[in-house]
Amino acid sequence: MGESAATTCEEMTRGTGPLNLAPGEFFGGARLVRSVAGIEVSHRIAAGSPEQVLTHTHRDAHFILVTGGEYLSAAGRRGTGPVLIYNPPGTTHRDHFERGRGSFFAISLAPGYAAVALAGTAVPNEPRYLTAPPQHALAMRIAAACTAEAATLSVDARCMELLGSMDARRQGLPMSPPRWLGSAVELLEDRYREELTIRRHLRCTPGEFARFRRLEQAASLLLRTAQPLAEVALSSGFADQSHFSRVFARYFGLPPGKYRALAA
Repeated sequence: MGESAATTCEEMTRGTGPLNLAPGEFFGGARLVRSVAGIEVSHRIAAGSPEQVLTHTHRDAHFILVTGGEYLSAAGRRGTGPVLIYNPPGTTHRDHFERGRGSFFAISLAPGYAAVALAGTAVPNEPRYLTAPPQHALAMRIAAACTAEAATLSVDARCMELLGSMDARRQGLPMSPPRWLGSAVELLEDRYREELTIRRHLRCTPGEFARFRRLEQAASLLLRTAQPLAEVALSSGFADQSHFSRVFARYFGLPPGKYRALAA
């Protein structure tokens, strides 16, 4: 881990076609960078105009975890909540911040590492928003390697788990979810603050989903507002700040205050 001089893709030679970016190269200055066994984690600041971002191709598979600003992606439209995107190797796009300013973590996988990690999997072959709260929690724990001396094995294991979360074969599920799932998720999205009684009727509980939904809402407020932690806790459906802080740290691997500081 260490400070890195701000390196921007505007400094590269412009050809007649899309820019070809080497693994670990992104638009935006690198504030923090750490490399661990084929994985590079960096926190970057974008400060130029949107027009400065040219169409470009990434040679590496990577994740983008947005920590500030409105991000426009080839992955399409997104809902509310934290932004986490997976871009497979060879992605050509012009992803950028709507007003040119923002911040993000980039989790870049070296070609050799990705070839081994992706072998025999059925991960998406096009840009994809990752919206499951456990995926966001994993990405934040990987990102925390920028500011903490996380063990190499720990970072590697979390990257493998994040990749595995997209593997349709491992999950035994089709890439496209069944139609009924949208209605079920919509109901839970609308009522995540309530005490749900589904278990009484169906012998199962939506508690895990509701808990992650509260955490996702809290993470979004931490990144996008300056609300005190006590207000964030109450706005997200937690009983008090103390309970919120304990649950948040358990799932995201760091306390709410430090999470917010990473995005500063």
